[in-house]
Amino acid sequence: MTTEPEATTAPSGRSGSPLVGHSVVYLVGTALQGLGILLILPFATRLLGDAEYGKVATALVIIQMVGTIAAAGLPQVILREYHRGPDGPVAGRALAGTMTLLAAGVAVVGLALGALLAAAGRVDFAEWALVVVASGALTAVVAGQSLSRARLRPFEFLTLAIVATVVAHLAGLLAAQGDRAGRTYLTAYTAALVLAAVAAIAIGRPLLPTAARERTRAGVRLAAPLLPHAVAMLALLMGDVLLVNRLLGQAEAGAYQVALQLANMPFVLAVALFNAWSPLVLSHPQERRWAWTARSASALVLVVGVGAAGVALLGPWLVRLMAPDFPQREMWTSLAAITIVSIAYMVYQAASLAVLDHERTARLATAALVGVVVLAVLAVLLAQPLGLAGVAVAKVAGYVALMVLTVLAARQLTALRLPGSLWAAAGTTAALSAAAAFIPAEGAGTVTRLVLTGALAVTALVLAPRVLRSLRG
Repeated sequence: MTTEPEATTAPSGRSGSPLVGHSVVYLVGTALQGLGILLILPFATRLLGDAEYGKVATALVIIQMVGTIAAAGLPQVILREYHRGPDGPVAGRALAGTMTLLAAGVAVVGLALGALLAAAGRVDFAEWALVVVASGALTAVVAGQSLSRARLRPFEFLTLAIVATVVAHLAGLLAAQGDRAGRTYLTAYTAALVLAAVAAIAIGRPLLPTAARERTRAGVRLAAPLLPHAVAMLALLMGDVLLVNRLLGQAEAGAYQVALQLANMPFVLAVALFNAWSPLVLSHPQERRWAWTARSASALVLVVGVGAAGVALLGPWLVRLMAPDFPQREMWTSLAAITIVSIAYMVYQAASLAVLDHERTARLATAALVGVVVLAVLAVLLAQPLGLAGVAVAKVAGYVALMVLTVLAARQLTALRLPGSLWAAAGTTAALSAAAAFIPAEGAGTVTRLVLTGALAVTALVLAPRVLRSLRG
């Protein structure tokens, strides 16, 4: 870790700001990071089959969860602290160094624990080690990406995103050509992720925490409530796969993971828009920050909602393309329900920025934990009678609870008031996504789906200029 200081230019919310151009790259980078995996998915499901792919899907969920714990809620704080005062860049890099050291510590402790459990015959050390090493590597990559966003270097962010997702999964797929086993896939995936972590450290040049001791301590204190929040958010994002594995079986978990990946396309769009939008929000002058946030959020929620409804309507064909040998009706019904998550998530993100800016991160943690409880309880109740669709409904309910509690917190703490147009857009598109779960996939149902999808495509073209105007402030 290097120790030299770094200069920065404060961001600006004006239309001429580099942030506007960079936002487009963040949008593309995040979209590729999430959707690029879909390029690999149809080959992986055919190559591995539902049981072996179910093993891979479960391991990937655990990697994401352990990586989030190692991150300790610091990525959001790095972005916030980097632009606060002349010593902000040093503080941001020191926080990134803290995050990297935590990743290394988690890896060391995890390997030692795995060795003890393996000696007692409780786990397979090779599989355990893959998950632990991949988790630590992923955390280092996220630290590098956080610094890239803070420094307004979107192409660094884009490069790390592609290597850590598309390239890593492609490596797993190529390795599995010779040995169609989940462990072979995960070994190659982990190796590629380690290379991405090395690149992230070289690009980000994080500092030791001692380079900005007081700011690092303050940042860690601010991030502390974000640790349970981040873990809960990841449980909401991927914990349903583990629940399906536990409640319905490993093969069903593989099928559900495919439906989830497809349904996450609008979710990835929401994350991409947030990565492009959040620097604009936090760089706006305080006196007009939340009024502008409310206006621009309305446009973004509508875009995400249109995308969600479109994916839900195209669900039967997407499932057939990605996994023709998996249970079709169950998967596209679940897919349609899960797309509603992205709408609730976009609304949540708007409110979460207000709560974070006022340093009330404990409120975010509480909302996320309540969402996880709702997901888990409803999944247990609905899994047997409704199958995969029951877990999908539970997931939607968890995100709606998260959204409602965070919006209420934002109203109490700030001047942010989300307008009626936002709620109308969210409600209408969510209702269309839900309806797509019941429209038949043949005969007149096919025509209905295609007509509605065409209407949504026209709506998206009409909305595009409005969204660009919103991002320009």
